[in-house]
Amino acid sequence: LELESSHPRREGIVVKFASVNSIEDAEKLRGCDLGVPRSEIRPLPEGEYYPFQLIGLRVVTSSGKYVGRLAEIMSSAGSDIYVVISESGESLIPAIEDVIKSIDLDKREMVVEEIEGLLTS
Repeated sequence: LELESSHPRREGIVVKFASVNSIEDAEKLRGCDLGVPRSEIRPLPEGEYYPFQLIGLRVVTSSGKYVGRLAEIMSSAGSDIYVVISESGESLIPAIEDVIKSIDLDKREMVVEEIEGLLTS
């Protein structure tokens, strides 16, 4: 579909597609996923990532201990929370500088600071 226009609303963004000209046609699209080809995604500033770039990353501590795979990103008022899953359980890791030490998309790896009580053993 070709995007004709868009504008923000309190509850989200309203979009108008060139080939959708009636409420009935628009209703047929309700609940559908909206995607953009990777080649058309706008680059983010250094140190910022799209969620799709992070999901599936291997998560290790700064000492090299395997924590798990990033499975989900939950949004909260203060910062995002990364849900990391391993065979031993689930770890909830705050997406803050004190905890997230590095993200290497080429290696598909995230390094986190090991803080007592934060990670599932």
